[in-house]
Amino acid sequence: MWLPNTLMSRRHARRRTTHAARALLSVACLLALAHAARAKDSGGPPPSLALREKDVRRAEKVLEKLRRLDEAAARDDARGVRETADELYPGLFVTVSDMRPSDLKTDLDTAVFLYEEAVRTWLTTGGETADCGRERRGIYLTLCLDLGGGTRRQLLAAKARLHARFAEAVIRSFTGAGDAEMLRTLSAMKAARADDVVLAARVVETLKTLAELVDDFLTTDDEDGSRSVSRAAFDRLRGRFAEAVREAGALLAAMPRSPAFYSLSAAWRGFGEGLFWYQKVHHSKRLVVAAGGFDRDPLKDLRLDAEQVSHTVVASWDAAIKSTRVAERSLSLAAR
Repeated sequence: MWLPNTLMSRRHARRRTTHAARALLSVACLLALAHAARAKDSGGPPPSLALREKDVRRAEKVLEKLRRLDEAAARDDARGVRETADELYPGLFVTVSDMRPSDLKTDLDTAVFLYEEAVRTWLTTGGETADCGRERRGIYLTLCLDLGGGTRRQLLAAKARLHARFAEAVIRSFTGAGDAEMLRTLSAMKAARADDVVLAARVVETLKTLAELVDDFLTTDDEDGSRSVSRAAFDRLRGRFAEAVREAGALLAAMPRSPAFYSLSAAWRGFGEGLFWYQKVHHSKRLVVAAGGFDRDPLKDLRLDAEQVSHTVVASWDAAIKSTRVAERSLSLAAR
């Protein structure tokens, strides 16, 4: 009885893997189409940054909850951090997502994200020494150096604390406060925003490099106008493409959760997802001789059609290019 049961379990595992891969491919294609539609409809001016009273009240409640998490982190209380985070997340993300775009929402969203990341690293790699050389924002580099050999989780908590202070200053300004400390914090926040624009521009330039490489990858059929990926071009340029995807990801990781961040992230994900799926197609079309025979066809194992996957690749890259153009346009409008 053991052998039939083992075979059946393997068949079920393969079926689950196949179904999961098909679902992932469908989601990737739908996301690409959704990003393309959103990019087409979002070429206007950036949304209003005016604060609303209800957003300020929401922010005050979020900050109060983040203080509880920060107190547990300051005590290095792993159990307290985990239990508090279990109580507060994902509710904090939902609360912040309902706020109107503004500097307040940007800093609050970033603080919520960074505290959650600190919690996730608490029991894994959070105890490792922070690598200050990897910091792309000057304000984060200063925080890292001030820790003097602190851990990754300490740096994440320090970043979150900084953005929470920025959010508190915006709230105090909204309520009419005008003390020197608040004004200094607002000044630091505005300086950071100016640096963020430069960082976003660097992301745009990297994404434009990816768009140019995609133009080199794609060929158009003269008869039906359909597009496909040139294997020769991919072999020649995939190293540069993968490196540009990594660089854009590193730059995005340093950005606060602003509207520009989400727009640029959508483009970056599109380029990355297209690369992921094309590597599957590319591998399936090449006969690679391994030491013990032939490599297995990744698409055949997943019962996916190469033409269908190729369509998803092109859709992902088209959407990414459109999102990049929209982000560049939005940054230009914001700089006027």
